[in-house]
Amino acid sequence: MSVWVLAAVSVLLVTACWTDLRKMKIPNELTALFAVSGFLFHGVADGGNGLRLAVVGALTGFLPLYVMNRFGGIGGGDVKWFGAFGAWAGPMITFQLLILSIVIAGGIACVLLLLRFPGLQSVGRKMKWPWGKHPLAAGKGVRFPFMLAVAPGFMTLLGKG
Repeated sequence: MSVWVLAAVSVLLVTACWTDLRKMKIPNELTALFAVSGFLFHGVADGGNGLRLAVVGALTGFLPLYVMNRFGGIGGGDVKWFGAFGAWAGPMITFQLLILSIVIAGGIACVLLLLRFPGLQSVGRKMKWPWGKHPLAAGKGVRFPFMLAVAPGFMTLLGKG
């Protein structure tokens, strides 16, 4: 990953984390700006081949999460974020981040389930939960910002590179 791409996706990640953690929302303006700039950057830097890779990367990030969104498993901002990320990072890194993020989100969900066990409920009740209903009170409606899973996945990929 080039320095320019790393800088762009890092700004995209930090900005999305900030808004997602504070408001459970990733602004459309952010994702649109980064998607378009990713297409332009790769189109100018590598011509038609770069533009094709940017399009395939955007689709790699967007399509699987769009399916998850249709089933109610993820928010629309996360879908568009992964499309914008893919426009910059390309298909391979986008796919790797997607898989890592889903695995980490599954781990977070398992922890939330464990907090429902009688011996751990007192610990769970002490947790501050700023994203909607508290996990012990919400039943099936527990929500958390997907960027809580994406950020550590991104850091893991950086550590491998």
